[in-house]
Amino acid sequence: MASPLAVTDPKIRKLLQMSGLRFVCSRARWLNSECERLGVSLAQGSLTPDEVDAELERMGALDLVYPELMNDLEPAE
Repeated sequence: MASPLAVTDPKIRKLLQMSGLRFVCSRARWLNSECERLGVSLAQGSLTPDEVDAELERMGALDLVYPELMNDLEPAE
């Protein structure tokens, strides 16, 4: 399998991979903190479900969340 990184030097490739992994971990921590904040605000009533939907849409999470939820609601064949 060819690497998506067009770098042949293994040391540079590893540095780029480590940088990419740090970025993904950082983004995951941010997403977790935002979702916790939204969940608390929704539970306390300081945000409406529509406002939470708008925030999830802004974060790009609706594209990931709702199709998975809809698949869970479909009856098994």
